[in-house]
Amino acid sequence: MPLDNPFKKYGVRRVINAATSITTLGGSIPDQSIFKAMAEAGKAFANIPELQVWAGKEIAKATGAEAGLPVASAVCGLQLSAAACMMRGTELESHEPLDMKGWSHITMRLPLHTEGLRTEFIVQRTNRNSYDYSVELAGGRFKEVEPTEEALLEAYDPERTAAYYYTARNLRGSLPLEKVIEIAKVNKVPVIVDAAAEVPPRRKLRMYMEKGADLVSYSGGKHLAGPNNSGLLAGRADLIKLAHLQSYPFNGVGRASKMSRETIVGLVEALWIYLGHDEKEAFNGWVRWAEYFRDELSRFPGVSAEIVYQRAVEDGEPMAPFCAISLDESVTGVSGKALVSRLKEGEPVVYVIYEPEFLLGPCPGKITVNPQYMLEGEHPLVVEKIKQILES
Repeated sequence: MPLDNPFKKYGVRRVINAATSITTLGGSIPDQSIFKAMAEAGKAFANIPELQVWAGKEIAKATGAEAGLPVASAVCGLQLSAAACMMRGTELESHEPLDMKGWSHITMRLPLHTEGLRTEFIVQRTNRNSYDYSVELAGGRFKEVEPTEEALLEAYDPERTAAYYYTARNLRGSLPLEKVIEIAKVNKVPVIVDAAAEVPPRRKLRMYMEKGADLVSYSGGKHLAGPNNSGLLAGRADLIKLAHLQSYPFNGVGRASKMSRETIVGLVEALWIYLGHDEKEAFNGWVRWAEYFRDELSRFPGVSAEIVYQRAVEDGEPMAPFCAISLDESVTGVSGKALVSRLKEGEPVVYVIYEPEFLLGPCPGKITVNPQYMLEGEHPLVVEKIKQILES
């Protein structure tokens, strides 16, 4: 049975997301109640800084942080984090967001006019990722070091170091966050954590604050299933205030990254829903669909399929189940790369996880089908499309 395509009248194909919460596919799909709350917020005006402060309190409750701030994306949160750390010790600390005036000349120093500011962010060479350019968008610069305690300690310069930067996902060969925090405390500088895609599990909303991180940035449009243009920034109250003063609707580096009042409300509604949902039931549902794909796809000649798990990098706890597929090209007549390419032809388009497209995929070298973001009626269509490609 063909799927309804809400984009048909625009000449745009519907996509089945059997990959992950990819920004290019729109992140996730919010609960319909979130859109209702957003529609209500669109019926009247609100003072945006006041609304941000309210949302920040809800983010703080959810994360165990001193304070929070709704941001336009996890990258925006990282950019504002960098700006906040660079502004430590400046006149900006004497201002408050609800005053709404008197500090633009300070915030507009970034990203270019950084004379006299600490602008260096110490990062382990093995802990870089493609999103940490957000620090440079704020006017910061990375000081890349080897992943050793000695190197992290020696890299500190009281005149230049703004913060230590840490990516939660990419830990291969890197010192753990606990050690970085320990070193940062010796040098009395903050630690920024990129935790954009670190939920599920839900406990990770609090994990990094409990470990002692100073600023943590999460995506709001991935598994939290809020508006795609949203994120959560949590951390120390003094740093969150500096980040807020740099953000929309003020004239800092975050001015261009606007969140409408509807989006701010939608983000908090999504957070409330996520905190209340049955995490175990959702996980078991994904397992059942991963098993469905394994059983159906392994029937095809030349195809082997197995269940694999994406695991939390900190402790190995399974976060999400996937079906990993290997092809014997001598039997199937098609390579994995060609299969992935052909799944994107016709309608509906099907996206799956495949290396090297997804450099942090759960099963390198294999095609991986993820049921986490799939909708009712899509699962058999994916099996059927793979079958048609193999038979052709």
